[in-house]
Amino acid sequence: MKAKDIFIGPLLRRAQPDLVVICLATFKPINLKFSVREHGREPWLGHDDTPVPIQVSPNLFFYFGRVVPSDGRRPFPVRTLLEYSIGVLDANEVADYEPFETIAKTDGLGLAYERSKLPTFFLQSPGQKLNVMYGSCRKIHDEQGGRLDALMKGDDLVAANFGDLDKRPAILCLGGDQIYADDVHPVAMKEILQLAKRIEGTAGEKLPISAILPGVGGRKDFVTKHAKFTSGESGNHLVTFAEYLAMYGLMWNVNNWAAPFGALYSFTYGLGNVRRLLANIPTYMIFDDHDITDDWNLCARWQKEVAASPLGRRIVANGLMAFWLAQGYGNDPALYSDQEVYVIADRIKDRHAKYERTENLFWAMRNWEFHTPTYPLVYFLDTRTQRGMKDGQRGSDEGAPAYLKSPESWAATKKKLDALLKRQNRNWPLVLVAAAPVFGFKMIEDLQNAVSAVAGPYFLDLESWSANRQHLLLFLNLMADRDVVILSGDVHYAFTSTMKTVVYDDPTLRKMMRWLPSGSTLPKTPSGASPTYEPLWAAKFLQLTSSALKNYASNTFTRIPANWTTADTATILTEDGRTLTGDTENGGFSIVEWDLAEGRKVVVKKTKEEVKPSRLFRQRLNDIYNSRYIGDHNLGVASFQDRTVTNYFWTANGKEQELTWNFANPSTWD
Repeated sequence: MKAKDIFIGPLLRRAQPDLVVICLATFKPINLKFSVREHGREPWLGHDDTPVPIQVSPNLFFYFGRVVPSDGRRPFPVRTLLEYSIGVLDANEVADYEPFETIAKTDGLGLAYERSKLPTFFLQSPGQKLNVMYGSCRKIHDEQGGRLDALMKGDDLVAANFGDLDKRPAILCLGGDQIYADDVHPVAMKEILQLAKRIEGTAGEKLPISAILPGVGGRKDFVTKHAKFTSGESGNHLVTFAEYLAMYGLMWNVNNWAAPFGALYSFTYGLGNVRRLLANIPTYMIFDDHDITDDWNLCARWQKEVAASPLGRRIVANGLMAFWLAQGYGNDPALYSDQEVYVIADRIKDRHAKYERTENLFWAMRNWEFHTPTYPLVYFLDTRTQRGMKDGQRGSDEGAPAYLKSPESWAATKKKLDALLKRQNRNWPLVLVAAAPVFGFKMIEDLQNAVSAVAGPYFLDLESWSANRQHLLLFLNLMADRDVVILSGDVHYAFTSTMKTVVYDDPTLRKMMRWLPSGSTLPKTPSGASPTYEPLWAAKFLQLTSSALKNYASNTFTRIPANWTTADTATILTEDGRTLTGDTENGGFSIVEWDLAEGRKVVVKKTKEEVKPSRLFRQRLNDIYNSRYIGDHNLGVASFQDRTVTNYFWTANGKEQELTWNFANPSTWD
């Protein structure tokens, strides 16, 4: 095995006391053995000499090492620096680790840090502080937010804290748009076409339509007409499976670039750091739209039209197939039985013989959600493949904002979460990864709603959680009275905010109780035949948004003044759907209204029967508890210890906006 044989990897994926998953993709078949031990110490603690092999083509092979402890009664040690190697097995099944060790030290920047010969990692000890890096949205050619690929900052952080496990991040969470399949730079597209040809060889993919696939710069009309895609930047849209895989090869390994020192050098120069980072930290990944195509399943109309298009159906399947190989499977191999993996591998290998069955497999796949084996656990939400209509069932407006997760998919998610959280002390918050922030900048989201009402849902991607009020309310009901931390990206600006919601006994709640998953319980159930409008429970949320690693918000969204602050009031949603500004006061409400006669705002005292409240929301932005807007490329770093959460953002200027919250302190949310 030589450096030139490696397509991507090694990628360190899931890591827990009884399992370590490592992915390596190569341009030729190699008989491999994956091994784990304590850093710098013999003997090896565990091996996998029969990794999962998946043949993509005669020229590309994926291997997933699933290393388990040799002594099944003794798991891999926690809070101990571990390392791994990949051996090449000879005819006698004897592993030679020297080739990989040479690659680890000499291939460009190398795969190991200065104090090690091999890539390293560690397993968090339950109950101890958990350090998490998180980010999303990494586009090759963006420089508006600075030339920095913020993922390089993660490599700096691990290198600086190599042996200090109190400070070294334990996991990396990537929340979507790890690739941009639609918005591809012409130089990158030339590289992709060249690399895709190396992957497929002479057996190129035969498309399900007779039209000829255009080359560099000519694909916008092609995918708009034949695939029904709606991306505004699709002149070089990826189409074939080999093209999607080639994009991953360019994102994670500089050796795949034929000309790495040209127009895109601001991206390629940092790929050595990124590759080293991904080899030295367990990395968990979920998709968002650009991993497949912009606007993916944005609304019912989009989904219906693309599903009915042979080319649209093919491209989505190709994107998901590449995602499963490069990102999805390594998150948690336990989600797939050995038989299921065999079927998937077979469909990938033999896709050209009967592509329709391969498409059907990936269009039907639903087990994308997973959780990290950490404390607290981090649960990744799939907000793309299981969307619902506007009303959660059969909305009549197919262009309306969808439920990001249908009620049926929420039922399955809630069932999983309930079981998982029984193993976690309730003092620790529930940590979710949601591609888009659940609680965003209200000013920006109001602008999106207003523009989309005129220009349609695709112009500004009308898919914020607030765009579908019923879906947001369902989510809040499911979270009940928990403390929740949400890690997000997508919007291309970074910020933190706190949100508190109070739930009242109103007709909406009583109606939505019928949608709750079977077996679900509420902290307090409404009593009596009629709504009382009394507060039933409250939930506290901490929204942490780090975006983008390498992309920049539209200029439309970057004009928020640095000193912009929200008014010191709450938003009250009434049973008839009105939105009021005000706050609670002595069992009633102080409502801010406009006095037409006086021509000014006044505060009017009202009873709960007059207001008929459904929900109260109090979001805080840009105050002493929360961060200002950051438009530069950045990487989020969050730490969890009991009920305390600390967060900061790494930018080109270093550490910014370090803040700490404690869920035990109500003043942070009130």
